[in-house]
Amino acid sequence: MMGHSWVDGEEASAIPVDDRGLNYADGAFETFLCRDGRILCRPLHEERLSKALSALQFDEPHIEAQRAVQEAEQCLLKVRHVGSARLTVTRGSGRRGYAPPHRPSPRYILTATAPLAPATFSWRCGIATAHWQDQPQLAGLKLLARTEQVLAAHEAALAGWDDVVMLDNQAQVISASRGNILMITGQRALTPSLTRAGIAGTRRQLLIESVLPDLGYEVEECAITLDDLLGADLVLITNTLVGIATVGSIERHIYTENDGVVGVIRDALEQHIR
Repeated sequence: MMGHSWVDGEEASAIPVDDRGLNYADGAFETFLCRDGRILCRPLHEERLSKALSALQFDEPHIEAQRAVQEAEQCLLKVRHVGSARLTVTRGSGRRGYAPPHRPSPRYILTATAPLAPATFSWRCGIATAHWQDQPQLAGLKLLARTEQVLAAHEAALAGWDDVVMLDNQAQVISASRGNILMITGQRALTPSLTRAGIAGTRRQLLIESVLPDLGYEVEECAITLDDLLGADLVLITNTLVGIATVGSIERHIYTENDGVVGVIRDALEQHIR
């Protein structure tokens, strides 16, 4: 299946060299799962994009986010896209210098690609030496500057791991390089607090607000240490594209297989993705 790409609603494969997203990471993005061109969990993506644009002090961020996602879905519907899509919103073109233009013209960049294979095996994970940096003002948002994750993903690739657990500078677990982390022990489900660093994923939101409570789990966002994570019954990594992946090991620590529990959670999550 060939991919598609659009810039400001028109088919294109390049952006201007003076784009502020390219030069200063001045923008945000969302990764969608699509069925027949429809963006699944669209309200959650719009809400997070709006928060990101607000933090970047875009004009009318809520309206801008709605407009960008609506235009993206119109493009995806035209080709009845099935698979993943990435929408990038930048502040558009501008002169050199960090300060934004007085009257910016935001740019929408959309790419659509084939679906990923589902995560049907347990992931082997390591522990990244690249740490999340504390930035409470930007925590939870999906901004363009993803340097820590790039370094962590590179570590995973070099070591032959499927992913890596990422800590912050206080040795607290924040995420994996590819998604959010959830740990389950008995009927308790814990996920790292993202008030200082990390990205608040849409599937994480569904799991902690609806799916897991409906299944009878006591859910908490809190500080989690590596020892806490290693002591869990079950560790999951979740993102838009893979859904839920089971962590089979973290370096030398091996988790007991628990396919029955994971299957129930996966099925319940799928019911909320629409």
